[in-house]
Amino acid sequence: MKNIVETLEDSGDFTVFLELIRIAGMEPMLRERGPFTVFVPTDEAFSRVPKERMDEIRGDPEKAVLIMSYHVVPGRLTSEDLRSAAAVESSLGTELVIRSSDRGITVNGVPIVEADAFCTNGICHAIGSALVPPSIDIVTP
Repeated sequence: MKNIVETLEDSGDFTVFLELIRIAGMEPMLRERGPFTVFVPTDEAFSRVPKERMDEIRGDPEKAVLIMSYHVVPGRLTSEDLRSAAAVESSLGTELVIRSSDRGITVNGVPIVEADAFCTNGICHAIGSALVPPSIDIVTP
């Protein structure tokens, strides 16, 4: 079993998330500490974010820290754990709303598209869109 970063690297579907984690200086934490539950937007999810917005995030490590911390939750929460949760607290200290139905699990309304990638220091759930922390102003088209 591999750590969170190695697991995401091996997948090949999370290159943008890994790039932003590195910009935010969070790679060592996700390699060595934990356990963490990470809600990881796919590269396809990031492809829907306007290029100007992505350039802005890439150029601002502090903003990258805020956004990436919003995708990380202390502790190891499986999809089974999430089904019985109404909310979890992100590393940013803000709440993520969890909903579960026959159609699956959502985090702040964003569907988990692949659940339960177990890692030595946590677990990853692939999500269909990036999560936006309430402290960040994002203009969506």
